[in-house]
Amino acid sequence: MEENKLSFVEETHQYFLDGRELPSVTTLLRPLSSSAYGTVNPSVLSAAAYRGTVVHQAIEWFNIFHIEDIMPEYKAYFDAYYEWCEEVQPEILKIEYKTYHPQLMYAGTVDLLCKIKDELWLVDYKTSHTVLEDIYRVQLEAYKQMLQAQGINVQRKMILHLTDAGKYKEIEFPAQDAKAWRVFGALKTIHDYAVK
Repeated sequence: MEENKLSFVEETHQYFLDGRELPSVTTLLRPLSSSAYGTVNPSVLSAAAYRGTVVHQAIEWFNIFHIEDIMPEYKAYFDAYYEWCEEVQPEILKIEYKTYHPQLMYAGTVDLLCKIKDELWLVDYKTSHTVLEDIYRVQLEAYKQMLQAQGINVQRKMILHLTDAGKYKEIEFPAQDAKAWRVFGALKTIHDYAVK
């Protein structure tokens, strides 16, 4: 798997390639997520985003440094991930992998690329209370196409839903999802039109 030279600014969550800012998958999905979360109190959304960041960071440290470091109030989510690892035994290939689509010029961060029983999986963790499958299937397809354009051919993809009860649920999506890709293409087209 070839490394890319994409730069990322953590504070502003911006991706740059040769000085050119690339929209993120999250940014491009905003019309869908705004529709889904538009009536939710902003403080609730902020707390959920913080929780997701904390859990992602803990999983990254666990996978890279083999340490468990997470605030007690979020430990159940980490425990769910740990249980999944113990039961599934994934071979971790890339964690928090930042990459981009060289033709369509968008970027994103893939939570996990791993091998499970000799198949290459794209895994995205979610700590939300509900799983918005219509949005997540578009997100996963955007990541898969981005990886494929970089020569990484994902065979299967899933949302790994981690809960505050310390449990996990695997939600698999089609390996080839033409409908989700059409939706993402429309979102990218609208974004490109709006920023010109």
